[in-house]
Amino acid sequence: MLTIGTAGHIDHGKSSLVKALTSIDPDRLPEEKRRGMTIDLGFAWLQVAPGEMVSIVDVPGHEHFVRNVVPGLSGIDAALLVIAADDGWMPQTEEHVQILDLLGIKHGIVALTKVDLIDDPDWLALVEKDISERIANTSLHDAPIIRVSSKDGTGIKELKEAINQLVLKVTPRKDIGKPRLPVDRVFTMKGSGVVVTGTLINGSLSSGDDVIISPGNLPAHIRAIESHKQQIGKAQPGSRVALNVTGIKKDNIKRGDIVLAAGKQIKTSRIIDVEIRLIPQLERPLKSNTELLVYFETRELLGRIILFGTKAIQPAESAFAQLRFDQKVNTYIGEHFIIRRQSPTETIGGGVVLDPFAARHKLRDTDRAVHFLKRRKNLDLGELILTGLEKNRHIERDGLLAAICYSSAEIAERTEQLEGQGRLIATSYYVIDLGYWQEQTDKFLDILGKEHSLNPLRKGLSQAELQSHLALPKEAFNYLVTALTSAGKILREGDTIALSTHKLELSRGQGVLVTKIMELFDRSHSSPPTKKELAAQIQGSEAIVRFMCQQKMLVELAEGILFEQKHYQSVKDGIVKFLEKNGSIAIQDLHSLFGFSRKYTIPLLSHLDRERITRREGNVRVLAKKPG
Repeated sequence: MLTIGTAGHIDHGKSSLVKALTSIDPDRLPEEKRRGMTIDLGFAWLQVAPGEMVSIVDVPGHEHFVRNVVPGLSGIDAALLVIAADDGWMPQTEEHVQILDLLGIKHGIVALTKVDLIDDPDWLALVEKDISERIANTSLHDAPIIRVSSKDGTGIKELKEAINQLVLKVTPRKDIGKPRLPVDRVFTMKGSGVVVTGTLINGSLSSGDDVIISPGNLPAHIRAIESHKQQIGKAQPGSRVALNVTGIKKDNIKRGDIVLAAGKQIKTSRIIDVEIRLIPQLERPLKSNTELLVYFETRELLGRIILFGTKAIQPAESAFAQLRFDQKVNTYIGEHFIIRRQSPTETIGGGVVLDPFAARHKLRDTDRAVHFLKRRKNLDLGELILTGLEKNRHIERDGLLAAICYSSAEIAERTEQLEGQGRLIATSYYVIDLGYWQEQTDKFLDILGKEHSLNPLRKGLSQAELQSHLALPKEAFNYLVTALTSAGKILREGDTIALSTHKLELSRGQGVLVTKIMELFDRSHSSPPTKKELAAQIQGSEAIVRFMCQQKMLVELAEGILFEQKHYQSVKDGIVKFLEKNGSIAIQDLHSLFGFSRKYTIPLLSHLDRERITRREGNVRVLAKKPG
């Protein structure tokens, strides 16, 4: 499906030529018919081969209506540049060609119209030579020139054949799964409701689809789709379509809005970073901080341009810059746009979006911003992925470069290649910048190292403690733990993580404290000291007690109750033996057997319950499992 846009000066016969080609009058407004001039966009279509339709967008030629020209040309695949043989190259011819060049329209045909008015063949040859020279350094440099007359039909057959050759030559638009319909018309139809029209790009839409109207993020539903007055179930990229939408009012949609598939590229911004290029014909430079009219697809916006590294740029020069808006903008990497001055009203240049979600740059960060944009200017997918990660550090796989004209499959394939080259880190759900990953890895290991130095008798840190110090999502953090464990740099025991080189070793003085603590337990089996009591009796015992628990020398119960490990095992064996013989055990039985007061019996029985040795039944305990 090919969409062609007309271009050219007023009264050069664009609309008449469209009608001669298609038998459709693109001038649809009463005022256009009354004044005999095109004011807004017109639409027609042409069948060039069985099953092959070409859409045609007709644009105004008057300089006062250039604001309607850009929306018409923004979604086309090729241009039909119309130049009258009697007038030749005119001011709006020049401006339209510059717009086509700035939008990157690389295919086209030049229709030399009104040849029926010219009897001198040398004049026609002279006009054609002038046209060839003027388009030589533009994107239409290889466009054929065809002499036509809408009045007597001269060259119409040849022009149709040239259009057919364009269909064969132009690469069809890809379906990358990110459908996008910039709205150029909104109206209501009796019995149907709201209808929006535009040229669909980047994906397909079907009847029954839920959609979002951006930048307002308003939900809507596609009831029906038409293309060239025919109802269709599914619209393909490159199609001129009319969508009958429900769930939204006409007053809530306008030209410049974008219809997107629900959940696809709905993020917007008020600041974008771009590369701009000025046209050579300008008479004065463009200064930084100038307010401009900016045209994205079918939308016109007032914005302010901030040039990077310079106060002004001259005609024909390029520069990196930032565009700032008061309104939200939905753009994508690689999108072309046009810039115009407000006074005097003139097209001065255009550019390409390199970062649709930029932030205000401080003066000291200008060099870094320029370096970032230089890496992006060629729109190489690998560089776009890497620069995106450098900026965002880590990105969910599904969100990686959502605002770009590459499919998710293409992005995933290139990401896998970069991972294989060791240039990024990819987990199941995230893609992470390599430099940031190394920074977080070093921080992870440094935190553990400091912890071991401060608390040499502590096994390590819990995963939650470690993650709280790192700026990584949980899934990426777990991936890091697994990677460091596999590399032999850390050890994981349950929820505790330590450096693999960390060893719990006591100093001579600490060894003396351990001996002293163990002597206290040996002397008081029926009333062993608690953590609180030990802390009061032996200064600095807290770390030693923690170490002894980790080494299974002591067993810690609730409320700070401590038992020497062998004594605890002896008590547990005695309780099990009693239960096997008597069936149940009460608190007073523990006092009779071991001399424990309630201070010890309650925490002890609760601990045995947690170990599933015992189970509470009323005021007694029974074995949790019957002896096998």
